Amino acid sequence: MAYALFKDNAKLSRTFPTKEEVLKKADEAGLVDNTEGKPVLENDLTVKPCAPDPEHKSDEDLDWTPNSG
Repeated sequence: MAYALFKDNAKLSRTFPTKEEVLKKADEAGLVDNTEGKPVLENDLTVKPCAPDPEHKSDEDLDWTPNSG
């Protein structure tokens, strides 16, 4: 199962193999608030399961903006 970061139904990131990896990359991008010792995504962002990306993408492809993926 692959996972990605979404806002509403718009996919914002490439896919990752685990939810934890999505959260880690979102945290590195400044999109996670670690209030009360628990990571919370900002601005109504969610991690959802999704189809894997059709081709491998690297971290350089992480722009965290909506795409039509």
